[in-house]
Amino acid sequence: MKKYYPLLCSIILYTFVLIYLLLLLYMLIFQRVIFGGGQFDICPINLIPFRTIGEYFSNQRGFWHNFLNVNIIWNIIAFVPFGLYLPIVRGNRKIAVYLAWIFLFSLSAEIIQWFFRVGVADIDDITLNCLGGFLGLVAYRVLLLVLRKENRVRIFTTVISVLVGSPILYIVIADYFRFRSLV
Repeated sequence: MKKYYPLLCSIILYTFVLIYLLLLLYMLIFQRVIFGGGQFDICPINLIPFRTIGEYFSNQRGFWHNFLNVNIIWNIIAFVPFGLYLPIVRGNRKIAVYLAWIFLFSLSAEIIQWFFRVGVADIDDITLNCLGGFLGLVAYRVLLLVLRKENRVRIFTTVISVLVGSPILYIVIADYFRFRSLV
């Protein structure tokens, strides 16, 4: 039975990686369509770096009121697991390669938002997503230093994925059905 633990761990981990990626895509692209707001006639786009972030911090958008609401914190936290999962799924590569994957994934999401007019395409979102992914990569490196073996990091990440991911998945599904029953 013990010889099947690595296989079981891998199956569970890859299942949660897939669920995470689907939830991330859902939140980045489809949430506005499903939960209201629909499409924009003309999709807002910001190509000026740090413009949106600067507006939040200068109180032009009521930073302290909206701080926990979404933008800055969400864009960072949402990509931390991406950075943590990437070295486990893709193997041991250089950090620049992982950051390129994170950048390309985030850029793709922004382009899709802009093309289908389902969100605000913002260069600051890409910056914050990359920061979150970088923090996930740092977390992976710290875990590797503490646990000393990649297999232990894999097991630890699997356990954390189940403990954190299951309640989040439950909340998202419950909210989706609660919203659908209101419509």
